[in-house]
Amino acid sequence: MEWLQRGREMNKGYELINFCEFDKYAVKSYCAIHNVDENLNLGDITKIDENNLPYFNFICGGSPCQDFSVAGKQQGARWTCQECGEEYNPITVHYSKRDCCPKCGSKNLDKTRSSLLVEWLRIIRANKPNFGLYENVKNIVGKKHKETFNLFIKELEEYGYNCYWKVLNAKDYGVPQNRERVYVLIVKKELDNNEFKFPKPIQYINWNEILESNPNESFYLTDSEINKVLNTKFSKETYKNNTLDIFNQLKNNSCNIDFLIGDYRYDEGFRVRDNNCSPCLNTKSISTSLSGKPIIIKDGKARNLTPLELLKLMGFDSKDVENVTKYNITLNQIGKQAGNSIVVNVLYEIYKEIYKTMPYLFDDLKVSSYFSGIGAFEKALDRLFEDINKGEI
Repeated sequence: MEWLQRGREMNKGYELINFCEFDKYAVKSYCAIHNVDENLNLGDITKIDENNLPYFNFICGGSPCQDFSVAGKQQGARWTCQECGEEYNPITVHYSKRDCCPKCGSKNLDKTRSSLLVEWLRIIRANKPNFGLYENVKNIVGKKHKETFNLFIKELEEYGYNCYWKVLNAKDYGVPQNRERVYVLIVKKELDNNEFKFPKPIQYINWNEILESNPNESFYLTDSEINKVLNTKFSKETYKNNTLDIFNQLKNNSCNIDFLIGDYRYDEGFRVRDNNCSPCLNTKSISTSLSGKPIIIKDGKARNLTPLELLKLMGFDSKDVENVTKYNITLNQIGKQAGNSIVVNVLYEIYKEIYKTMPYLFDDLKVSSYFSGIGAFEKALDRLFEDINKGEI
């Protein structure tokens, strides 16, 4: 277990017991950012023996959002029996009977990615950490999926936890990105003093801390890409005039826009929703396709966001980007990792409020991280303990 001890010693203020990530590129980025060995990775959560894990007292994670996101298939937490074809929401079945088809009893089940939240529950049920923090897309509390979310909360309460949840937007917590997410804090009932409140907005946005001063020319839109925009067949007239006006100016080198950010979709055009905020990043924020990516128009030129800007919009920093690029992680992978991550600043503000009301939860903190991505929960913890040690909290 020497590798486990190494992983613990590399963190100040808390011990990273393990992390759990399936994507091999995200694993490399995680290890580069947090300076830990890949042996700490538990891998596929469905293959973890929940009764044979080292002790931990804090659990964090955000299960894959594709089946709850409005941009995904919205299948929700759904399992399908491969024997009889029965489809069911595993959350609606008591955990003692969950792994068998309610109709035929078969254990041969096809599980959606977002039903991995059931696996997170399995880990909690067996290990009973003191507290935990969970994140997912806003749509999980929307009309279509609210029943699943309510049952998720009810099950955690059955395990002996008090649950607090709220939708928070990254643009209210120091990052210029319009990204609404649901955050759930769970605390053992016997440890909860009932004083926790989610952080109030701080409304601090500074683009100068995000943008690179001299981005590589490869990030600027080519004449061909601008022509593609101008030749769009608009399915929505809302953005047509705005798109044609701006991109004709770009084509003719007559654009006098100082700063503007939005995103472009082939069937809609260029969408500007908030001049001060990036649209919500997704896994296509860097890709070979122009559609779906944030576009900055600055000093009369249009370009894509750089890897540094994408990771900064998620609360990471230039040192993290430097560490990741050492491992030859591609631009597409960095874009995907940013889109799949969680905004560090929001997690940090939540941690601060937990620490202010229940500082004893952070004593001898031992962390088990699931669906870890590139480790936003851990990055926020690093920042928290740095500020605690400096006496700023």
